[in-house]
Amino acid sequence: MTCFNCQCSMAVRLMVILLGIFTIHTKAEGQGMTRSKWHMIPGKSVSPQLEGKVLQVLFDGVADLYCQTDGITNYYYITDIDGRLFTISVPGNVGKNATWSGRQGVVSVLKVFMNEVPGLHERIDLCEFARHDLTELMHDYHIAVTGSYEGIAYELPPPALVPHISLFTGFNVDMLNIGSAEDFGQFKLDPSLFPSVGISFRALLPRVSKNFSISLDLSAGKRYGYGFNGSTDIYRPANEIFQEFHMHNVLLLSGFRFIYNPGNSRIKPFVSAGFCARTIISDNSRIETDVITPQEVMSDTFTVRLKEKTSMGLNASSGLSFAVSGKISLSTGLIYSELFNSSVYNSYRSFGLVMGADF
Repeated sequence: MTCFNCQCSMAVRLMVILLGIFTIHTKAEGQGMTRSKWHMIPGKSVSPQLEGKVLQVLFDGVADLYCQTDGITNYYYITDIDGRLFTISVPGNVGKNATWSGRQGVVSVLKVFMNEVPGLHERIDLCEFARHDLTELMHDYHIAVTGSYEGIAYELPPPALVPHISLFTGFNVDMLNIGSAEDFGQFKLDPSLFPSVGISFRALLPRVSKNFSISLDLSAGKRYGYGFNGSTDIYRPANEIFQEFHMHNVLLLSGFRFIYNPGNSRIKPFVSAGFCARTIISDNSRIETDVITPQEVMSDTFTVRLKEKTSMGLNASSGLSFAVSGKISLSTGLIYSELFNSSVYNSYRSFGLVMGADF
């Protein structure tokens, strides 16, 4: 019971730390930008070049941002303190991390406009050019130029959920002890190294925070384990019994994680914590037994099946993600899992190295 409580305590602390970061971060986000209900204005009030257009106001600060759409293309207009007008156009059907023929031209215009703030140029390279992305970029430009948070954002709310799909491969090390609940005895297994492949369904939550997401992870792998047990026959003390346990499982590894991914640079760290499970979907384990008596050696092999098919617990991970291009990002990280609701395993810990691609 003490070991169980320690494991629970450690996992719960990880969850509490992540939730604390989430609370502090979302409060900071809420305080960083003044928001107001969006409204429309005539284009001629912004510039004579925009006469006849009706514009949505997105940001009001040291430079102003407006938007107008024809249903096919979104046109963004930026005016600075000197009255200069910058125009960029983005296809209306451009999704996250998408590219189009005019993207580099948009990037160039924004870099020229924000020439005095080179620290934002990498942000511009990675920008998705949605309304809320450009609004946040203008907000950060306003802070860099004025040192003030007094800019006002007028924008439609971002989407409630942005789905992602990631493919990944992992290398896992399971360390477990089989307890006395199994009929064939207790075994301390050697660390079991096995590969796995899987898919993640991740959801960004822009209305909550641009840096938080949730993820459902599913993967599968073949696990091989070995354990040895030697004892004396309690009924015939002269006899010695040696057993070798060969574990052959096909596992389904599943998890649900809360992910914190701060920053807006090309390389970003992440940490996560959540729930995990190991499910045996195929079991071809066996035990090889040698009974040594003063007269002979008797050998036997028999198939065994672990009684408990699913073990559950908590996990935590950390790593880095790297934006390769506008469409693809790669990630790598270390994950630690602790499974503890088991009647079969005296202890069950797992370490993993995971590498994936997000499309």
